[in-house]
Amino acid sequence: MKILVTLLVLLPVLLFAQPVIDGVLSDANYITVATKQNSNSGFGGSIDVSKIVYYPDVTNSILYLGVVGKLNIANNDEIGIWLNVTGTGSPTGVAAGAKIGVNGFSGFIGAGNNNYKADFEVDYQFAFNPGGASSNVYFDAAKMVGTPAGHYQGTTNQTGTSATNDNENGTVFSLNSLTWAFNNGGGANQGLELKIPFSEIGATSAMDISVFAFVVSNSGYFSDVSVPGDISGNPGNNPNFNSNLREDDSTSIGTGSYHSTPVSPLPVELTSFYASIKNKSVNLVWHTATEVNNYGFEVEKTSPRPSPYQGEGGEAGRGWVKVGFVKGSGNSNSANEYSYTDKTVATGKYIYRLKQIDNDGKYEYSKEVEVDLGKPTTFALNQNYPNPFNPTTSIEYSVVGSQYVSLKVFNVLGKEVAVLVNEKQEPGVYTVNFSSANLSGGVYLYRLQAGDFVQTKKMILLK
Repeated sequence: MKILVTLLVLLPVLLFAQPVIDGVLSDANYITVATKQNSNSGFGGSIDVSKIVYYPDVTNSILYLGVVGKLNIANNDEIGIWLNVTGTGSPTGVAAGAKIGVNGFSGFIGAGNNNYKADFEVDYQFAFNPGGASSNVYFDAAKMVGTPAGHYQGTTNQTGTSATNDNENGTVFSLNSLTWAFNNGGGANQGLELKIPFSEIGATSAMDISVFAFVVSNSGYFSDVSVPGDISGNPGNNPNFNSNLREDDSTSIGTGSYHSTPVSPLPVELTSFYASIKNKSVNLVWHTATEVNNYGFEVEKTSPRPSPYQGEGGEAGRGWVKVGFVKGSGNSNSANEYSYTDKTVATGKYIYRLKQIDNDGKYEYSKEVEVDLGKPTTFALNQNYPNPFNPTTSIEYSVVGSQYVSLKVFNVLGKEVAVLVNEKQEPGVYTVNFSSANLSGGVYLYRLQAGDFVQTKKMILLK
């Protein structure tokens, strides 16, 4: 009797992997929302911003926001960020074209030249500067919702050590509610990293965010370095990005827009991802709670075995291979279940992940699940399937240890009619196909011999 065993490996995955707050923005789940559109150097090559990334952890209601950039340790010039949350029920900040400087506050936000204006509604402003030294980074923030007000948030070092906003007093955010880090190494994926609870900025998973990052002096003199926007020459004091005019000579600042296209904190809310093993196949099942702009899921796998190949988004020595694709639901506010069965597996351990792809080509990776198709512990010869059969059938058997294996077919008179296997094989589960093209209908016997193990079973050919 053939015994079917189904092994469930329940490894739930809550959304996608969370970034580590260390000022290194190479986490696979980060999504790029805007990049620098020129090679402007502003105040010189020692300070720059080049890319904005984000990741929404909907399960834990947290927004991860990053800006690739660096600070000039020779002065206190700043990296500035403007943030807006939009959607039904979102907070109302300062409208586009209205002054957003905060009188009496520090840094560019509250300097004498604080009559600057954005080309989009601004709910929050952030400022980061090194204080003219190589040791620390200082963080200021202002809330533009209600009566504008700012407060110093705290400090951390320039090597990626995370810190909370432990100097806040409730003016802008709750004490210790934000986590942040700055890596001033100047690398392609180094810079500012922020972890912000949705509740601190009045956001929900149904809302969108827009961001603008730029280089500005501590006195409020704006440079021509920004993400996004193509600025021509330093705009100087009090630029009006809404009218696209400079204050001093009313000439054009450049080509906007001067904020990222609104992006939803909810590309896809993946609530679970697990694998099960049945016979020799791996069945993957995952669930989404909601979806926005979801093209679909590529299913990727790798084996932990050492390999000189490094796949996209993978680690050295682990090559990821696409094994399938499952179409998504586009936009959906209801729960959906997806599944994929991988039949191209043998004995060993496998790791799977999902590559969720938006309709615009952006993608992010899920956490990984691992399955172990362990080596057989006993020899076995299973009943062929289908049985009865015509003209072909499959025979499955298990081998323990490295053995010389023989699998042959006989008629009822004991005459050998086919040799299916006659070789040394490693431990594992094997399947061979038997074709009866040259045989007449009737009862046949198939026999497996591996070392001292011998077993024979009967099959019926219909013609």
